[in-house]
Amino acid sequence: MRSILILALAASPSLASPVAAQSWRVGDSSYHIIAGNLDQQTGAGRAAMLARVERAAARLCEHEPLTIDRRACVATALAGAARRSSPLRIALAERAASALAAR
Repeated sequence: MRSILILALAASPSLASPVAAQSWRVGDSSYHIIAGNLDQQTGAGRAAMLARVERAAARLCEHEPLTIDRRACVATALAGAARRSSPLRIALAERAASALAAR
């Protein structure tokens, strides 16, 4: 499995691109994700950012032939992105807490 990098950019609103261009691929193993239009101080904003990162990770990992390999690839990409983004780490913890509470 090749390494994957997801870069989340918290651009200022003046630099934020249109909603259609929330992320773009850079090379074979990374995506730039725009988050300037999200309020990452709220749970909803962090959840939206997490959804963008997961979509980018899924696109990066679609080359994997087996479902289990794709899931591992996405998990690795998310973990790497979360190491560099505090709001993303919080979003993952919030999702885990919600899943636990739903049990």
